[in-house]
This record gives sequence, structure tokens and C-alpha cells, in this order.
Amino acid sequence: MSRPKLIFVTRSRYWRPGNGEAARTAALIDALAEVCDLTVFFPEQPDAATRPFVERSRHRYRLAVGDTARPERAALVSGLRGMCRQIAPDCVLLSRLQLDFLRLGVPDGIRLVIDTHDLVSDNAASRASVGVAVEEALDFERELGFLQHYDRVLLIQPDDHARVAAALGERALCVPHPVVLPAQPVRPDSRVVGYAASQWVANRHGLQWFIEDVWPALSAERAELQVAGHIAALLPQPLPEGIHARGFVPDIETLWSGVDVAINPVRWGSGLKIKTVEALAAGLPLVSTREGGRGLEDGAGEAFLLADDATAFADACRALLDDLPLRQRYASAAHAYARDRFSPAACYGDLLAWLRA
Repeated sequence: MSRPKLIFVTRSRYWRPGNGEAARTAALIDALAEVCDLTVFFPEQPDAATRPFVERSRHRYRLAVGDTARPERAALVSGLRGMCRQIAPDCVLLSRLQLDFLRLGVPDGIRLVIDTHDLVSDNAASRASVGVAVEEALDFERELGFLQHYDRVLLIQPDDHARVAAALGERALCVPHPVVLPAQPVRPDSRVVGYAASQWVANRHGLQWFIEDVWPALSAERAELQVAGHIAALLPQPLPEGIHARGFVPDIETLWSGVDVAINPVRWGSGLKIKTVEALAAGLPLVSTREGGRGLEDGAGEAFLLADDATAFADACRALLDDLPLRQRYASAAHAYARDRFSPAACYGDLLAWLRA
């Protein structure tokens, strides 16, 4: 069977790990390159890390890059149109709704796909609910108006998928983010709470809330908080007692080692929280807000704990730290839940089958 030819357009610097968008983009490119004749179009100037990352990739693909830091829209549309004439792809996949204008550069007869990452309208509504500035004021009906132009629309979690599928039917595909990790050991005499995140504003707000409103109830009980990822650079100085900054940890297995209870205290946002998925895949007992567990509600109370107010969040963390059998049960359930929901086959099966058809 011949491999379909696909052009994937993204503005994510996916070769630089440390945030959810880069992780999702890199994983999707790897999956596509395995079954497609893939060209990735990054329309801006690359950096020194770009080519080495591509050359180390498990599956070969071509990378086409721009030559300016801020290319004009008209030039991008023209560039994609020329690329389509040269490659004659079967499919063009655009990453995020912000690239919707590039539809104008795709000739008729070529299948169009968009990876939403999250729903822009959900993000806008969530920001507005907590008084955070809204960058793109878009409601759900208007967002559907854009999405209806695509042959397939990729949604990162079941709730997003259900809402879009109600309008677009089979054109909506649920394509979560795959993470497969070995289970971390349950350490009977250890009390380390772990958090890992980028410097995205919602993560900053969540960590600030946790340190100010939750941590005082835990710091007096021999608990230790380890903060990993780029967000660690934003911790208050001097560091509060019991809090340690690990900084950016490039290896995902190492990132979650030495943690006994994982947290995701994010208070607003949209889509699927990649760090939540990673913690579950590492077999860690997890305490999350409802926003941190968005799209994973079927696992709440079974594979992880949910808490939205400071007292309940601290109580949930304390229960897992103090009760070893409870911690062991949630560790095992988290790992099993992630194996079932976030294997590459579970995440990409429907998309790859459609591309091959």
C-alpha cells in the first residue's frame, strides 16, 4: 500500500520540549511520519536546535522552514500553495485554529485536517470567568463555523469531541496525547509532592494558588514540594520552607522519578492537560483541580482525586501521603487508566486509519 503524502503546518517549536503544545506536536509528527510521506512546514525562522532534532527522529520526514521571524499572511498562503503544487499532497493538516487562514493556500481536491489542540472558545470563556484577559474572543458557534470547512477535525479529549461531533458527525475525531511510561515505585517512607509545568500563565496562577493557599497546610507535616519544568524559575525567592526547584528536566521518565504524589493545581484553561496525562502514565497518585482533569472525568475518584478548594486539595494530598494502601491503590489505578486511554493505538488509531483509506 502506498503511503499518503501529507503536509503538516505548525508554528510550534516542537523540537524544544517543556510545554504541552510542543509535546503534542512532536508526538503527532512522529506518528504521521511512520505511515505518511510527511513534509512539516514551519513557516518561521528555525533555530540551532531544529535540524539536530529532526535528524534524530525515529521516522524520516522533510522539514520546510521560513526565512523570517514574522512572515506576512499573504506570503504564507502563497508559499503553501506553491508547496502543494510541488508535492501534490493527499492531505494538508493545520495545527491550531490560528492557522485557518492557510486554507486559502490549499487547492481543491486535497483533504483538509485541523488539529485544534483545544477549543479557542472554551479557553476564552474560562479566562473570562476568572478575570484573565481574553486574547481571542470567539464563541462556540463561530468556532464551529471555521471547523466545518475541514474534512477531519482533531479534538484532544472526549468532551471537546462530543460537542464538535454533535455538529460535524464523523468528521470529528478524538485524538488524545499518547504517553507510555514505566510506573514509579511507591515509596513507603517518602512524602514528596511533585509538580511540573511550563511558564504558561494558567500554570503560574495555579502554582501561586497552591503555594499561598494549600501548601501551608502541608508544609508542617514533613511534606516536600518539588517543582520541575520552566515554571521552577518563577518560584518566589527565597524559596518557602520545604519547596525545592528542580528546573527543566528533559527526560520524561526522570521528570517524574522521586515523586510520591503528583499535583495539577491549574484553575482555568481548556483542552487536555499533558502534565496530568504524564503523571497518570507514570503511575503516580494524582490530586488535580477539575480543570486539570478536564476530559478525564471518568477517572475521577478511581484513577485520581479531584479537589477545587484549598482545604479539600490539601486534605486529598495529605490522605495520599499518610495512607500507604490508599496511595498504592491510586498508583496502580492511575497507571492502568493511562495504559488504556493513552497508548499510541488508542490515541491515533482512528486518524491513521482514515489517512490510509
